[in-house]
Amino acid sequence: MKRAFMSELAIARSLIPSIAGVGLFIFVVLTLANASDGDSGMSAGACAVSAMSPIIVMNSLAGFDNQNGWERYRATLPFSRKDIICARYLSVIVFSAVMACAATLLSVVAIPFFNSAGIPSTGQTVFEIAIASAASMLISLMMVFLAQPLFFRFGHMEALRLSVGLFAMLGCLAMATLSSSNPISNWLMSIAGANPDPAVLGCLCAGIAVLALVLCALSCIVSTKVYRARDL
Repeated sequence: MKRAFMSELAIARSLIPSIAGVGLFIFVVLTLANASDGDSGMSAGACAVSAMSPIIVMNSLAGFDNQNGWERYRATLPFSRKDIICARYLSVIVFSAVMACAATLLSVVAIPFFNSAGIPSTGQTVFEIAIASAASMLISLMMVFLAQPLFFRFGHMEALRLSVGLFAMLGCLAMATLSSSNPISNWLMSIAGANPDPAVLGCLCAGIAVLALVLCALSCIVSTKVYRARDL
């Protein structure tokens, strides 16, 4: 498992500059565009980077496998297929967490530059930005966990087409769930409120984390089964 994970890190290191550059651009644009909206505006850039990171990392690693023939070559190495699957999931989670932490740190550092917009540099503001960034990353990771078995079953190009349709369907489902006419949305808004309690936000984020962990385990099991059955 350790050797398989180190091989994933070696691949990911070559992708870091391009992913970080895209993330920094999105962070700057969204933060500048939404800074006047208060706390939610300051967290917009961090949330966007945190949400996009898992999907970009997953697609970048799968694209590397397809472009360089790494998937077939890796099958000849002394790694079990279970270790290969677990290493891929772990690498996506680790690099997503690193990107989310970096985006949160950038938002915190940027707060003093926007004090003229009335954004207080307080511990609660920092906490809310961190929670929003973590929740965005976890929700995006759940989408990745749903799509990841497709990449191990069909390969990069076919799975990319299927995952676009899957993400579109999930997006529509999310919008329907969060609609103001939906009782679930009203219930969530009543819990969060206009000025949510940090303890409530922490519990909500912890609940999302538990759900993501369960989905990760199920997705990893499915991916292992389909990858073992695949003829490479």
